[in-house]
Amino acid sequence: MLVGENISLRSLIDSDLDFLEKIENNDSLWQYGSEQKIYTREELKFYIQNSDTPLQIAKQYRYVIDYKTNPVGFIDLFNFKEKEVSVGIIVDEEYQNKGFAKESLFLLSNYCFNYLDITQLKCCVDVSNKKSNYLFLSSGFKFTKKEDNYNFYIFVG
Repeated sequence: MLVGENISLRSLIDSDLDFLEKIENNDSLWQYGSEQKIYTREELKFYIQNSDTPLQIAKQYRYVIDYKTNPVGFIDLFNFKEKEVSVGIIVDEEYQNKGFAKESLFLLSNYCFNYLDITQLKCCVDVSNKKSNYLFLSSGFKFTKKEDNYNFYIFVG
């Protein structure tokens, strides 16, 4: 578990099922993610049960953003390649604009650089997602290019 001032980042647990289902099956969020499908509860249970596979093996890892023992979002590492990994983040609408996403990025980037021997974090953000574009820029990520309708950023540790 990674502990910050206001939030912690932890692994998925069985009691996260309802929150995971709420976020994953919210089709208004699909424009920002890679998957665009409804998941069954059984599929999500299986995902939780197998979510503790290390990043180096699974090439991805999902952390729950936890605020006062309540899940409020997810921050994901994916496309892991030796010294670099991509990051994605989502915070439930009712918990946005409270600094949780920025604190999550800070905690996770420090962990990646100091303990996982990662030297680069990358992300790709839809140009219309103003909140996320601002989040990554204000968190030390540098804009590298715009391609199609996406902005690409990198953070070097």
